[in-house]
Amino acid sequence: MRSVFLGIVLWTIFAASPSQAQLLADITDAPASLTKTSTSIIGKRLIARVETRPIFTSFTGLAVEIFSTSDELEGKVRFDDSGVWGEWISLYFVRSATNGFHIAGFYGERVWSSTRFQLEVSGPSNSPIIFGSAGVFDNRLDDDRHAPTPSPLPQENRAIGGFHITPPALITRSNWGADPFVLGNPVPLANPSYDYMTFHHAAGFSATTFEEGLVQVKAIQDLHQNIRGWSDIGYQFIIDRSGRVYQGRPFLDSSTTLAQGPVLARGAHVGGFNTGNIGICMLGCYHPSEGSFCQEVPTTESLQTFVTLFAFLSDRYGPAAANIRGHRDWSSTACPGDNNYPLLPTVRADVETLLITGNQAVATAELSAKSDEAGTIRISWIFIEDFGVETYRLERTHLGETTVIFAGIGAETASFADPEITDIGTITYALYAHAEDGRVQRVASVDVEINFPEVFLLSEVFPNPAHTNATLRYFLAHDGVVRISLFDVSGREVQLIEDRFEKGNRWYLSKLNTASLASGMYFYRIRVDGFAGIVFDETRSIAVIN
Repeated sequence: MRSVFLGIVLWTIFAASPSQAQLLADITDAPASLTKTSTSIIGKRLIARVETRPIFTSFTGLAVEIFSTSDELEGKVRFDDSGVWGEWISLYFVRSATNGFHIAGFYGERVWSSTRFQLEVSGPSNSPIIFGSAGVFDNRLDDDRHAPTPSPLPQENRAIGGFHITPPALITRSNWGADPFVLGNPVPLANPSYDYMTFHHAAGFSATTFEEGLVQVKAIQDLHQNIRGWSDIGYQFIIDRSGRVYQGRPFLDSSTTLAQGPVLARGAHVGGFNTGNIGICMLGCYHPSEGSFCQEVPTTESLQTFVTLFAFLSDRYGPAAANIRGHRDWSSTACPGDNNYPLLPTVRADVETLLITGNQAVATAELSAKSDEAGTIRISWIFIEDFGVETYRLERTHLGETTVIFAGIGAETASFADPEITDIGTITYALYAHAEDGRVQRVASVDVEINFPEVFLLSEVFPNPAHTNATLRYFLAHDGVVRISLFDVSGREVQLIEDRFEKGNRWYLSKLNTASLASGMYFYRIRVDGFAGIVFDETRSIAVIN
């Protein structure tokens, strides 16, 4: 009974804030209004059933959002056939790796019109099932099912030299484990020319790490092929929130690389306007009015990659920067979201600039980073190739904030210890090279996952030796009164650094003022009173040079 009540409460929340509604709008032609929701428990299974109001458009398939934390969902649908409910038909499920939601649906050859349908979804009784939005589509109208008028392949795009823009690295279909193309063979995108480039977002599918990207791109292909009934993933390219580029539709000649300007296959990203239109999708949801799951803003890395990829496509295939569009310019959808769409004028201007300056490599480099036992992140880098590096900078992005933490001259090999991180989560470090002619390029990046230790820790002070000031780090495994003091070699306390209550399960930073101290050896000691006695007591040394 508790699960049923929770399901009703959560349904109310989602009905008031349909967070993924626009994702469904991008793969369906018309909405289906849901009513008469009911739930019951049979054994250890929760059964949720919903019915639609009459749908007066013609359709061959349907899709519905299902919110559930379970991966063990089953479902079926049946249609009102002249006042009589027909046989149940199994639903196909695709689960996003974020936000705990699924898309369920099916498509077939029969054309339905002026009818309604019932959905039944079951799962474990301890996982509420909530229906979101539903919609229908007619895949008889899909471009994938209609061969274009034959035209010569645009072989002039196969040239290797003579262009200004080097494309971003491409994660190919074999890299992310794409399933084969269905419904025959890919057809050329250009007929006879490439005319537009269109900016999309993936709505419910977000990814920052490479591992997340692999899962989400695969899930989108599953959704597009097995629920929507398209030949393949709808876009030519997909970009994750760290700026990685994944291949969508296959090239007509799989032996060619992106840098060689392969003949692109027509996609299925803008119904009725796919010929000559290159689709690029940004993973994530960027339309705040859709609800709490759609609040993301584009990252610097993803926008930089968008500009570079758009510029490469313009340079190599011909569509002008002025012909970059948002998905909503072609149909009634919110895509690419209110947090992305206003950026299009800036994106077009940046593409125009890049087409003039070019982006030939300033350098190539390798960057590595890892956290040590004291929570300090050790970063090192090496420039493998130098094509005119004047200066460089190292940036850290954490909790949505980007900070320059190191800068240098020339293409030097160096390392840096970053002790400033006190929160868990993923940290991205990016190395940027500045050329003598003003070009700036990101030449390497790396992600580091930070987790908290399970014991009290006191790190080495830095810098050591110290001149005017120094910093120490300590981790509290649980709450306590922290007292940190600085002593000289005779054991006399010369400075009280901390004496206060602190919450546990986090790192702290403390500053030592050493400007007034005489040169020599000192000791800093931390004592943590856990109210049942001293739970941590450790002393370390610091050298002062004044």
